[in-house]
Parts: sequence; C-alpha cells; structure tokens
Amino acid sequence: MPSHISDHQYGQAVLNSVQSGTYPESEEIIAAEVPPSALPTILKLVDQAREDVKKNIRQISKETASDIDGWISQAKQLRDNIEDNKKSARALFTQAQHGEVLQGQVNDAANKVGLLKEELAFNETLARTLGIIHGLRQTLSVIETAVQNDEFLIGERLLEEAENELAKVLASRTPKVAGVFQAKIADLRYGIADSLTDCWRTLVHVNPTGLTISVNDQIQRGSAPIDLDTVVEALSKLGLLEEKISMFCKDLNTVILTPRLNLKVGTTVYSLSVKEYTIRICGELADLSIEKLFSDMNSVISFLHTRLPSSISTPLAALLMPTLTHRLISNWLSLEVPMDVEGVQRFRGVLDLVVRFARTLDSFNWPGKEILVRWTDGIPEVWLNKRREVSLDRVRKLLVGGLGSAETVERVETRILSHEDGVFAGNGGEDEWNAEWSDEEGDGVGESLQPSSARKKRPEDEEEHDVSAWGLDEDPDKDHSKDLPESSDITDDGAEAWGWGDENDDGEVSGPMEAKNVAPKRASTNGRSKAPQTKAREVTLKETYNITSLPKEILEIITQLITDAEILRKPEYNKSLIASAAGGLFSVPGLVLSMYRASAPAYYAMDPSGSMFLYNDSLWLAESLRLFTGTQFKRSGQINTGAAETEISALESFAKRTYGKEMESQRTVIGDLLEGAQGFANCTEAPFSQECDIAISSVVDRLRDMHQEWKVVLSHSALLQSLGSLLSTVVNKIIVDVEDMSDISELESQRLTTFCNRIAALDDLFLPQKLPTATSGAEQTAIPLTAVYTPNWLKFQYLANILESSLVDIKYLWTEGELRLEFEAEELVDLIEALFADSEHRRKAIGEIRRAAIRR
Repeated sequence: MPSHISDHQYGQAVLNSVQSGTYPESEEIIAAEVPPSALPTILKLVDQAREDVKKNIRQISKETASDIDGWISQAKQLRDNIEDNKKSARALFTQAQHGEVLQGQVNDAANKVGLLKEELAFNETLARTLGIIHGLRQTLSVIETAVQNDEFLIGERLLEEAENELAKVLASRTPKVAGVFQAKIADLRYGIADSLTDCWRTLVHVNPTGLTISVNDQIQRGSAPIDLDTVVEALSKLGLLEEKISMFCKDLNTVILTPRLNLKVGTTVYSLSVKEYTIRICGELADLSIEKLFSDMNSVISFLHTRLPSSISTPLAALLMPTLTHRLISNWLSLEVPMDVEGVQRFRGVLDLVVRFARTLDSFNWPGKEILVRWTDGIPEVWLNKRREVSLDRVRKLLVGGLGSAETVERVETRILSHEDGVFAGNGGEDEWNAEWSDEEGDGVGESLQPSSARKKRPEDEEEHDVSAWGLDEDPDKDHSKDLPESSDITDDGAEAWGWGDENDDGEVSGPMEAKNVAPKRASTNGRSKAPQTKAREVTLKETYNITSLPKEILEIITQLITDAEILRKPEYNKSLIASAAGGLFSVPGLVLSMYRASAPAYYAMDPSGSMFLYNDSLWLAESLRLFTGTQFKRSGQINTGAAETEISALESFAKRTYGKEMESQRTVIGDLLEGAQGFANCTEAPFSQECDIAISSVVDRLRDMHQEWKVVLSHSALLQSLGSLLSTVVNKIIVDVEDMSDISELESQRLTTFCNRIAALDDLFLPQKLPTATSGAEQTAIPLTAVYTPNWLKFQYLANILESSLVDIKYLWTEGELRLEFEAEELVDLIEALFADSEHRRKAIGEIRRAAIRR
C-alpha cells in the first residue's frame, strides 16, 4: 500500500525529535519507514533550523556584549592578583628558610653549652668521688690497724662508717670501684668476725671431749686484755651474737644437761660439778634422787646467771628453759608421780622442790616458772593421766606377751525352775537336764538353701541363733532385748576417748554360754508336742571351761583402779593432792576394756583356738566385773552401776560377736567344702563321685578337727552347741541338695545313703559329759545328744532311711510312724517321685500320703 506521508512530514518529525525530543502524534508516521527520497528534505529542514539558531545566538550576543566585557576585565584583574600573591608567597618562603638556618645555629650553641655543663658536673662529681675514695682508703687502713690491735669496737664503728661512705660511692655510679671496696670491706668484716669468734671461744670455752664448759671474764690477747662484755658488744653490732648464743645453748644441752638428765634405758646418768669458772661432767652418778637433781639444776642456773652478762643470759634463758623444763617434767618429775594413793604424801616433798626451783628462776628473771607452777597445780590431772597411761600400757604389754597358760574355771548358777521350763519332764532326771532342749535353731541356712518345695510351702523363715549352752541362767519372763543392746546403744566413754567403736556389722550373735531365754519344752522330736507339767524346783548348774591368764590380769587392773577411786573419796583424803582425780579414775576401767576389745582380736588370732578363748575370757571377765561391782556397790555405794553395766554389756556383746564371727567363719569353710560335691548330681559317675567323696571326707575331718581344738577351750555343753551348729549347716545343705534332685537312681540312692551314714558317724562327738559318779555300765549306754544340739538331725536320719527304704516302708513311716513330724507332705512326695518310677503303686502311695496330711 503506497504511503500518504509527505517528505516534509518526515523532515518535520525528525526536526521535532531533535529540537524538543517529542514524537509525532500520528501512528502512521511513527510506524512508517523513512524513504531515501525524504532525506534531502529532512537535511534541508535541519540546515534551516541550524541557521535560525545561529541568528538567535548572534542577536543575543549583541544584546549582552557590555556584560561580557565587564566579565573579561574582572578576569584580568583576578589574574593580576594571583600573580601578586605568588610573589608574596615566594618572599615568605625565602624568609622561612633563613629562619631555620638561624634556629639550627641556636640549637648548636645550646648543645655546646649543655655539654660544657655536663663536663663541669662530671668533674665536680669525680673530684667528690675521688675525695670519698681517698677517705675510704684511709678508713680501711685504720680498720686494718684496729683489727691487728684487737680494737674490735673501734674497727666495727669504722666499718660502719666505711659502709656508709661506700653507699655514696655506689650512688656515684662507679660499680667497679665500689666492687673493689665491697670486697675489701667484706674481708675486713670477716677478719673482725673471725677474731671475735676466737675470743668468744676462749672466753666461753666448750670442751665436748672433756665434757666441760668454762666462762672467763677476760683474756690476754696481744698487749691488751679483752673482756667478755667487749666481745659481746662487738658481736651484737655485727649481728653474730644471736648465732653464738644459739650454738652455746646447743653445746650446753649436749655437753652438760643431756648426760645429767638422760634417763633412757641403757644409758648412764653422770654427776655434775660446778666451780667458779667451770661446769664439768664427772663420773657416773650414784644419787639419782630428785633432791640431787634440783640441787644440780640450781647450781647450773646460778652459774649461768652469774658468770654471763645479761645480754647473753637473757636470750640464753629464753632458748634453754623450755627444753629444760620439758626434760625435768617428762624424764624426772613424771617418774616421781606415785602410782598408788599412799605415795601421794611422799610426793609433797617433790612438789616443794619444784616450787623452790621455780622461785629461783623467778628471782633471776628467767622463764620457766609458769610451766612448773602450772604442772604442780595440775597434779590431779597428771596423776590421772599417768594412771591411765600405765593401765593401758599394761593391757598392751599383757596382750603382746601372749595368751599364757590355760586355766580351768567353773561356772555355777542356781535357778528356780517352774513347770514351764520343762527341763526335767520325762525320765531323764536331773543328770540329763540338757537332753530335752528345744532344737529350734537356725544354722545359717537361708531360703536359698531350702528345697524348692519347702520354699513354696514354708510359712516363714526361722531366726538364726545358737542355742545357749547354759540355758537356765535367765529369767523366763525377762525381756532379753533390753539385756542385749545393740552396739549403737552402748555408751563407751573409753572407746570414744580412744576413737574405737564396737561396730557390729553382722548383728548380735549370741554365744553358747550367753544367757538366753531358751527354756526348752518337752517334745517328741522337734519340740512340737507340749511338755508335761512339773513342779517348780531349785536347780544348781555347774560347768567348767578354760580361760587364759589375761582376763584375771585385766580384772586386777580394773579392781585396783576402782579401789583407789573409792579410797580417794573417803573423808580423810579430802585434802589430798589428787582428791579431785577420783571421778576421772572411775572412767579409766572403761578405757581399759575398750583397749582390750580393740586390741585383743589381733593377738588372740595367733592361737588356733584364739577366738573361742577370747569368747570365754570376755564372758568370764564380764561375769567377774558384774560380781565385783555389785559387791563394791553394796559395800560403799560409790560405783555408778549404770555405767558399769553399760561397759559390762559392751564386753558381753563383744564376746557374742567374737563367737558369732568364728562360727560364721567355720560355716563358710564347711559350706565351701560341701560346694565341692556340686549338689551330689551324678554322684556315681567319675569324676563327680570322687569330688563328692572328697567333700564328705573333708567335712567330717573338719568337724572332728574343730572338736579337738575346741574341747580344750569350751565347756562341754558349749562344745556340743558349737559343733551342733556346724553339723546343722552340713545336714541342712545335704537335705536341700537331695530334695532338689529331680531323679535319683538306685545307685545314686545307695551312694547318698553311704554319705549320710558317714555324716551320721559324727554321733560320737555328741556323747554326754561323763559324770564323776558314772559307772562303766552307764558309760556304755550313753546316748548321743546330737538331736538336741543339731536342728533337723532327725530329719536327716529319716532322709537316710527314705533313700534305702521301699515305697511300702516310706508309706508306713508316714502314716504310722513319726515321719510326718519332720517332713511336709509335698517334700516327701517330691522325694518319692525322684526315687521311684511312675507306677500305679507310686500314685496310690502319693495319694494316701496327701490324704493323711489333710486328715492331720
């Protein structure tokens, strides 16, 4: 389609765009392309527009020509001003450079002036230092002359002046010169000190070989005499006097005082001689009395106070007296303190000597009086401490010395027994008083050792305890929980003082001789049937057992302490020096017992039967102390029975713990031996059969060994009680192991029966004690008391019978015999199922057993 836009329109659109930046309003023009034919028109319009612009510029220039001329003239003026300023700046710069040159000249002159002043000051300092050095050289020369002439005070004074002058030299910063003079002054000081030391050694002469000390007033050294005061003053100014006094104090202690005061075993005490100028140690001293001691000490103190100037004696006393008074008190006066009450009166003379010696020290203004007076005022405490130390040391020495020889003692007790005790119910009579005891005693066999069936059906665990061998020495109605307090309830002043406690980690374990409420009842087997009533009657029980020599020695110590304490509380001793120590003396027995309880186990352990000896000794000592305190209280009424009973109860508790720990130890050993059988499983097959045989043999040998060891220590009933407790551990373990076997063959049954018979052979250890009036026939018919002292012994024997019996025999023993008194129905059923194969006869027998149990 041909364009309707003219060339002029194209040119006008381009011109408008150039001049004003506008675009044509016609869309057609905007979208059209400029044809080449329109270019001349466009250029013509652009040239015409340029010419118009030029004309406008010329017109405007003509109209503003006057203003432009003014601007041009101002610009020329500004250029001239700038040139003038540049000239001024160049002139100022030239002047500034000239000023710097002048300033440099001024600074150079000032530096020269400062240098001249420093030179002048140096010359002045040098002249002054040279003057000081010259004077110092002259002073040192004078000091050398004074030292050569033994003029120590003059030399020491000039030495101080020289040191002051040397300080000025040091201030002048001449270290090399100062170092030379320092070395010279040090040499002179050493020379003076060396000369003074020689004079001191001559004036205060100590001869360690000859054991002599002499003090001279003056000595002749050169042409002039030198006295002690001059040497002391010079030494003091040099700062050497304190060292000399300290060395003299040590020499005095070593050469004079130690040979005279030493009382150690194996050493010799020497005599002492004091003359006008000399103290000398002579030969061995024959008179070791306290009077001679204080006479010698007075002589020594007087000599030192008189012969030495106060500048020496005062510091010497401060060093010497603390050691001297300590030696006098610990080595001599403490030994003079009497151990008994009667010796206190004689001790007054010793105290008078101490007081006089203290006054002598006070008159010389020497220290030590306060220590001695304080010691004399504290004599009650000193005496009490000595009694305490000697008592405890005696206990220690007794224990270290060993147990000594064994001694047989007798325990006798009379009791009124009612029918409830039931001891004499039956045909045994008084000779068999212990044959009817209740055997309801746990032997350390807990729930873990019970067979599975018994654990399910057993209503409660039995309490573990050891049946008392005496059994009749407690009131049946008495509350024994009050008589046997726990260790935490026992107040032990002695134990607290020594820091020892009676910890009872294993709980209270009563021993065979400890009083317990075990009034046995008449029972067919295990005490389950009621005992027939008997009338009340008086019974006297006697038994012998062995103790060592230690408890009697301990008892002697305690009785002496209590006796002395009671004596001091008598009216005639109210004014005694140690009357106030009576109360404290009553507390010493508690410390003695605490010492015994704390130390005894370690020393008793050296004996194979030490634990049982310790048990016997402790109980015998407790009984003896209870009897003694009761007697003393009735006689004087001064003993605190409550505190005494607390200590005795603590000793009894200690005895029970000792016995309990020994029994527990033996049970552990036996248990370990039985563990070798591994529950008797496969006891007919090698190598298990050999292990089972070894385990049974070891247990039997162990029990017989314990019987041999203990029979020379324990009473017969205590021996049976202890062995019964151990045997109970064995039979309970075997019963548990057999009942836990699910299947027992005929060979295993025979083997187990053999093991049971070997254990049953221990019956011979439980024969009753032979009575003095017993006949040979009575000895032959003695019945072992194993069932009395060994819980579950009858059950163990029944188990042996079951292992070798037929099903008919077992059923008969249950229905017609006493097997049901020892076994629960389910226990027996489990054994039957393990022993016999499943059959009609076995089922019928089990049914009859269960029905019989229900009827019962």
